[in-house]
Amino acid sequence: MMNKLQTIVLAIGFIAFSASAALPMFNGKGQPGDVHIDRGGPVYLNGKEMKLKKLNDNFYEARGQGVVLSIAVTPDGNASVSWTGKNRANGLILPEDEQQVKGPSGRDLDCSRADLTAAETKACQ
Repeated sequence: MMNKLQTIVLAIGFIAFSASAALPMFNGKGQPGDVHIDRGGPVYLNGKEMKLKKLNDNFYEARGQGVVLSIAVTPDGNASVSWTGKNRANGLILPEDEQQVKGPSGRDLDCSRADLTAAETKACQ
């Protein structure tokens, strides 16, 4: 009887664990560097694996290299990643497909800047 009960409890636990939201794949950049998350984990910062902790089905923390990455799994299944570092430094990790466009001068292209070069002005048109 006890063996059957243990088997049922293990099976239910396995099903509940497998039904939880897993980390989605993510590649992005931010102030601390390049972030890569494999589907389901692990998490890498600048190519080094970080220690991953699941706080609930939709929120994870990864720690390493003096940085904490906060990873929220959004309802659409994507990851929203922010970071916190020393002296309360913080910011967002933007997905690669949302990275800032580089202008002809090599700096981030921001068409609202007052000091645009001629080539940047042309790129903004």
